[in-house]
Amino acid sequence: MDAVGNIQNEWFPVASCGDLQPQTCLPLTLLDHRLLLVVDMDTKPSLFPDTCPHRGAQLSLGSFDGSKLQCPYHGWEFGLDGRCLYQPAHPDREPPEASSLPSYLLCEEYGLLWACLGDNPQNLPKYPDYEADSGLSLVLEAASLASSGPRIVENFLDLAHFPFVHAGYLGDPKISGIERYGVEVVEGVLCLTEVSVWQPNPGPSATSGGPVSYEYTVSHPYAATLTKTPSDIDGGDLGGFSILLVASPLNEIECLVWRVVTVRDLEVDAEAQRAFNRTIFEQDIEVVESQLPKRLPLDLRAEVHQPADAGSLAYRKWLIERETTYGTIYETG
Repeated sequence: MDAVGNIQNEWFPVASCGDLQPQTCLPLTLLDHRLLLVVDMDTKPSLFPDTCPHRGAQLSLGSFDGSKLQCPYHGWEFGLDGRCLYQPAHPDREPPEASSLPSYLLCEEYGLLWACLGDNPQNLPKYPDYEADSGLSLVLEAASLASSGPRIVENFLDLAHFPFVHAGYLGDPKISGIERYGVEVVEGVLCLTEVSVWQPNPGPSATSGGPVSYEYTVSHPYAATLTKTPSDIDGGDLGGFSILLVASPLNEIECLVWRVVTVRDLEVDAEAQRAFNRTIFEQDIEVVESQLPKRLPLDLRAEVHQPADAGSLAYRKWLIERETTYGTIYETG
């Protein structure tokens, strides 16, 4: 199987639904493809290659009037169904079907616009708290990361870095022990349960540090969810929250990372939540971008492991079973 493999059948976010503006074009990259997201006058999006089928010019360098795209090179015009409508060099000729632009699948979910470049789309990642409307959900601004999607997801699942990368926020180097936690695959979904980590500020009403409980799920090779299990020491139910993280790959070693945060407390300061999550993510960037190789090694002998890595190892095995080759490396030395 080639590097792209079956990853093209997965859904990836390409925009926040709240950012879509009528009569606009957005050039973007996904899975090494140069793409063009077009939004019509009714805010309906369409996704095409950002390449004219005639001589390969970049369509986003041309014009868009809300209903037609015009190529900057020879003036070919395309409708929002991808059909070529007009070729100025031959004004009386009906453009053949071969002149049309292919279009890609789009859907809206979790406040994000998702794209699938394949012909056999898989399920979107599961995010139960959003679907249950169990709180206030915030779509965070996408962030660039020069690393592979699997490296980014594995970092999200990793607990032992909290006391060091996020010292003072999510952990303390002096209280860095990680107890064993549950790891299982349920109906194809990787689940990490009964995860506990000591944090200096466990919740909104906490007066001292204490253990915080999390659960993680992975139902998409480039996505994961984290759910904080509420407890009395961290504010009860109002202290609970969940995060969906999805890495949309520009290529095998560069991603745009999208996050949706759902908090139980409807009175929470939304901007403070955004700022906190931005701070935590920015703390990860330098370390994750430094990891070598940038593609995640799936040969378990390629790196040394510790018991706290149980979730990471299960994720790597899960990727092998799904035959996820894009953004990974498997060498048997």
